[in-house]
Amino acid sequence: MAVSAMQASFAGGEISPNLYGRVDLERYASSLRRCRNFMVRQFGGVDNRAGFRFLGEAKNSSQKCRLIPFQFSVSQTFALEFGAGYMRVWANGAPVLYTSGASVGQPVEVVTPYAEADLFMLKFTQSADVMTICHVAYPPMEIRRYGNEDWRTAPVSTNDGPFQDGNIDESVTVESSGETGTVTLTCTSAIFSAEQVGTLFFIEQRTTGDVAKWETGRDVTLGEQIRYSTNYYECTRAGKTGTVAPTHTDGTQLDGWYGDANSVEWLYLHSGNGIARITAVAGDGLTATATVINRLPKSLTVTPSYKWAKFAWNSVDGYPSTVVYFQQRLMFAASASFPQTVWTSKSGDYKDFGTSVPSVDDDAISYTYAGRQLNKILHLIDVGSLVALTSGGEYKVNGDQTGTLTPSTFNFSSQGQNGASDVPPIAISNVALFVQQKGGAVRDLAYSFDVDGFQGSDLTILANHLFIGHQIIDWAFAITPFSIVWCIRDDGLLMGLTYLRDQQVVAWHPHPATNGYYESVCSISEGNEDALYAVVRRVINGQTKRYIERLDSRIFADISDSFIVDSGLTYDGRNTDASRTVVLTGGTGDWDYRTDYTLTISGASFFSAGNVGDQVLLPYIEDATDKILKLQIVAISSGNVVTVSANRNVPVQFQSVATATWNLAKANFTGLNHLEGQTVSILSDGNVEPQKVVSAGAISLETPGAVVHVGLPISAVVETLDINFSGQETILDKKKIINKADIMVQDSRGIFAGTPGGKMYEYPQREFEFYDDPVSNRTGLITVDLESEWDKSGRVIITQSDPLPLSILSIIPKVSVGG
Repeated sequence: MAVSAMQASFAGGEISPNLYGRVDLERYASSLRRCRNFMVRQFGGVDNRAGFRFLGEAKNSSQKCRLIPFQFSVSQTFALEFGAGYMRVWANGAPVLYTSGASVGQPVEVVTPYAEADLFMLKFTQSADVMTICHVAYPPMEIRRYGNEDWRTAPVSTNDGPFQDGNIDESVTVESSGETGTVTLTCTSAIFSAEQVGTLFFIEQRTTGDVAKWETGRDVTLGEQIRYSTNYYECTRAGKTGTVAPTHTDGTQLDGWYGDANSVEWLYLHSGNGIARITAVAGDGLTATATVINRLPKSLTVTPSYKWAKFAWNSVDGYPSTVVYFQQRLMFAASASFPQTVWTSKSGDYKDFGTSVPSVDDDAISYTYAGRQLNKILHLIDVGSLVALTSGGEYKVNGDQTGTLTPSTFNFSSQGQNGASDVPPIAISNVALFVQQKGGAVRDLAYSFDVDGFQGSDLTILANHLFIGHQIIDWAFAITPFSIVWCIRDDGLLMGLTYLRDQQVVAWHPHPATNGYYESVCSISEGNEDALYAVVRRVINGQTKRYIERLDSRIFADISDSFIVDSGLTYDGRNTDASRTVVLTGGTGDWDYRTDYTLTISGASFFSAGNVGDQVLLPYIEDATDKILKLQIVAISSGNVVTVSANRNVPVQFQSVATATWNLAKANFTGLNHLEGQTVSILSDGNVEPQKVVSAGAISLETPGAVVHVGLPISAVVETLDINFSGQETILDKKKIINKADIMVQDSRGIFAGTPGGKMYEYPQREFEFYDDPVSNRTGLITVDLESEWDKSGRVIITQSDPLPLSILSIIPKVSVGG
């Protein structure tokens, strides 16, 4: 007797062959042996993947490029194409083009400094319309959007640092020729070099022997300088000092009157140090020309006595390699010479890296953590707390008791020793996902109250067959509608990870492409979903091409809108102009289909000689069923009048009655040059057309279609694990046979099912439809007869190779068990 063995969920995704015998695992009952080009839903079902729509070719197909998301708001989002020396902009499934000027009609493009080999090492963060980009070999750069067609680059310009640790070798001194304006800096040893041009230089007064300290009751002359605490002042009104010392608060204003009868007026000069921006360097490295930013300490022309410091970042020591915004601070980290150092701006001022003496809480921070190993900081990520991911471990960045980061409380605390790769982590609410060092695993990291710290787990442990010998090189998270992390493997395989931590859903599903290798992905919000853009490398007509493509929506109201082909395009002949109507005339009696009629279209000239053989479709409803009157064009009288033949008697609602609900169906299509020589799948008005080979960028259909999708075929397959009954004696070692299976489907077509080694059987769906109407989608429980033999596997395979939707909610094999 056959017994039902229901698999009600596939939320475990595809699992490793190492686990095929682990029927004791709870995940066994919801996992799959194969899940190729099927997406695992959060609810447990699986959908065959929608296709990638062709948007255009990358600027240079011979070189790699990378996609980076730019999101100003939910409604203003862009995918930025970074290639060798350039950046282009994509939005809403199309390149952004110039609409005016000399470049009208050309893609919006910006020059960038990055070489092809450096593109995937770029780290970035964004605040409103400014994106900050870092790479260890390039000065930090900003991408600024002033309008959809106005994008500009600019170097990150900081104030008051950050600087390297000050010079401690008193034998090397620096003297300035002045305190303001353009000055010459002279040193006793060659410390200046060409890479410092444009950077800041710090000078601190080391000794104060020539500057008087504040003393009460002393006569002070005009122009005399004094020191009080760490600040320096100049007398702007002579007199006798009083009992009240200067208390400078703003370096641009006078400090006021002090003392009694003989008061003195003081002007704040500096806090014992100053900053200049180097504009030129002499060849011997002993002198430099600089523009003073903050007034320099008084020059000592006889005995130079200054402490000095170079800017923290330069081409010799390297530039920061990662960046993030956190607690109103802009944070950089990890240059080549300082791989364990973090530099933060002042709180509330992203460009000011200055400090005070004594230190205050909103000062800039420079912190170097001391780990057991020299592990470079690879990423800083905001997941409620600031987390630093290094090549050797994970760290939480701590602040004061309220969690606020200040110079006196800033410190690292270890949260694990797994180590991260260079692939930027993904923040999902308060959870960080990161690719483990060497790219062979994906881990999550989230705060746990149990340990008062961050904990995580290996998300690839049950699907390690997808990662052994491979690395993840890029990824993106599309939260809506299916909560999927899309990953690219180093061999060009696209993999999906359906991830809901709170529901314990961790499901991997590979998506091999037809003649394609994925190289980069990014996700941005568009409309009601998160759109996934991809760079796909394909070999077309013997040439390597790199295309920008976008994953289409898997949510559609009508099967004719289901886009399940890759690198595809759509022809949509549905009329969208309510003022443009068509009217059918020339009929008598019952308007028999064997009579030719005259069709007239309103408005501007529409038809041409090439439309002979095309069809005008008039949809309608009869007996609560969708119908279509098809009018084939047999002759052209003018651009507005044609002769047509009907496929059925003309319904009364179309007899000499104008209608704006009409579609133009075509049989011949051009513009497919990007798929030259490729065999393509075709869905035409919800019907599957025979596959065609693109020749001279064109194909011809067997039957004209009003909504036609053309692209590379997608082969999708689901295979269950060996059947076993949970909580009972195992049947893995027993012979079994499956003669049929019930499958719960939703809005599905073209369902093929079978068993390993057996014939694949199609579920027949056409019932009462008119011969040339599309077959209706099926929702509910269907039964498929299977060809099977007695063996010990007991598996069911379901495939979809046509460009049709297939959603599987559960599989119920009918199993007979032998000895």
